[in-house]
Amino acid sequence: MTISVAGYEHCVCCGRRRPHCLCDGELAFEENGKKIRLTLRSDEEGVALVLDGCVFRDDEPKCDGLFLWKKGTSKKYAILVELKGVDIEQAFKQIAYVRSNRLEYRQIVETFMSDVGTSTVVEKAVIVSNGALTKPQWVKFENQFGFRVLPVLDSDATTRVTDARELCR
Repeated sequence: MTISVAGYEHCVCCGRRRPHCLCDGELAFEENGKKIRLTLRSDEEGVALVLDGCVFRDDEPKCDGLFLWKKGTSKKYAILVELKGVDIEQAFKQIAYVRSNRLEYRQIVETFMSDVGTSTVVEKAVIVSNGALTKPQWVKFENQFGFRVLPVLDSDATTRVTDARELCR
């Protein structure tokens, strides 16, 4: 792994349930039937970093994981992941809190930015849920919290696993 995770190497997924129960392989998160993965191509690098219960070990709001993804030399992404049942508003709150109040998250993103020699990392967020919202409800939450979130709704054990790369086009 050449992507630095700012001293949180012990929180990088390396196999199913290793080092944490959220890991579903090296580049996938799974919780209660909600799952997302990152598939790499030959010129790409990535890590799945467990936030909830590893990087963040307190009772403050947090989301579940983070993909750091480097596409060649041109694109770098930090994708916050929340695997949620039906309370999508709570998922927005958790992501907003991490983005605004978690120094560890900022440190990880800044380390990633400096390691890859760029001044920008595209920050994204995704909610994987079996909840349902109308488009106006979704837009209301995005406006309320001040950022866009990529929705993956109707996620359960019988649906195709979403690939985070599809969300970053």
